Amino acid sequence: MNKRIYLWGLLIGLFLVACNDGDLEVGTISFDNTDVLSCSANDTTATFLFKYNQKQALILTLPPNVLENKPKTITGSIPANYKLYYRTFSDVVTSNYFCNGFPPATPIVTSQIEASAGTVQIATRPIYREGTNEILRYDHQITIANLVLVNTNGDKVVDSNFVFGTYQTTKR
Repeated sequence: MNKRIYLWGLLIGLFLVACNDGDLEVGTISFDNTDVLSCSANDTTATFLFKYNQKQALILTLPPNVLENKPKTITGSIPANYKLYYRTFSDVVTSNYFCNGFPPATPIVTSQIEASAGTVQIATRPIYREGTNEILRYDHQITIANLVLVNTNGDKVVDSNFVFGTYQTTKR
């Protein structure tokens, strides 16, 4: 009887050790209550979108002509069609940092991590004036499924359903 208990304990212990990834650190990136911005003033011609919060930012590069003011849902993959970067800075960053023709000397980028995987989905829908059929704008809801970011130490941030946010464009 003792040999069976010992054998079961050994097998369970081996399974636990064999299934341990060890290096995997799961965390989250949160940019709650921050707007999705572009340098082209709520226009569908944006080639990248960004969000920032104090000393950190997320930058999503877009394929040409991907944003359209018509109801539709499109998907694409990171890194084939889209690129997502997470940056930290030496000081507080503003939209001027992203929209200047020449990058400013400060703040300095202290780290940059490029996403290695993910599926970007952009769901576009019209927003109507209340009580009428007049379109006010279009909302482009951007989510990234199975987002993976890996830093230089090999630490991973994995998010199965990351909400990048909603980018708004004016009707045209």
